[in-house]
Amino acid sequence: MPVNLVQDILRSLDRDVLNQLDLARSIGHPGENGRAREQVIADYLRRTIPADLGISTGFVFDAKGHVSKQIDIVIYRTSHHPILEIGGVKHFMVESVVAVIENKASIATTQALRAAFENIRSVKTLDRTNGGENVLLGNPLFRTKANPDEHQHQIFGAVVTEESLTQDAVKTAWIDFLQECPSRREWPNLYVDVRHFSGAYLKRGEPPTATTVAGDADCLYLTDPRATDRVPPLLEMTFELLNFIPVAATIDFSPTAYLFSKSGPFHWWRLPQTPTPQPPGDAV
Repeated sequence: MPVNLVQDILRSLDRDVLNQLDLARSIGHPGENGRAREQVIADYLRRTIPADLGISTGFVFDAKGHVSKQIDIVIYRTSHHPILEIGGVKHFMVESVVAVIENKASIATTQALRAAFENIRSVKTLDRTNGGENVLLGNPLFRTKANPDEHQHQIFGAVVTEESLTQDAVKTAWIDFLQECPSRREWPNLYVDVRHFSGAYLKRGEPPTATTVAGDADCLYLTDPRATDRVPPLLEMTFELLNFIPVAATIDFSPTAYLFSKSGPFHWWRLPQTPTPQPPGDAV
């Protein structure tokens, strides 16, 4: 398929999303209005990410018993890890999760932006390694341990909104949040205001290059919403997700660590001994 055609299709999807968001504004009830607008973004993701990944909402937990805050969009692997439900509310093993997205109709205050960042952080601080025991799925001859400091072994985190703070307010709140994080793996990877601008990081070089890898970051950047040649923010998110998903490590999990040992406290009784079979002798 020609590259220009792919770009045309994606730009058409972007316009479709913005049109649906406009229609959602006509819903009179504020709560339903917000839910409808959030659902538009979730539906767009279902049309653009690989079909072998699931998209839902819920909580993420690890083998140590830690649980994240409720996450708006969880992108997860469906082929290896079980998904648990409590009354229809999904709970995802942290090893199964590829990306999490805070999907907000509006982020009108710095408190709302920090809350979205904290929700992402609540997932990123979970232990994907099971205390250093988990390995990557792949070649059984090379049991590579999961490494929390490797970008490909981490969970991608993004914030998506339709109505945003000013760029200066986003920049200030974002940098303030980063200064409070003890580890770069807790940093959000991407911010997307679908109508105006997006933001991530710059890696030092000549020229500097855009990156969502927090470990490589030297600067924070926000795109210019007035630039005539800008990439629509929603398409930038699509690019970054499709760039990350193929290299994201598939991490195995330990059923024993999550569930229970194969046998617990028990009573036991010795079985009767059966005679040892004798080899057949010569017929008399």
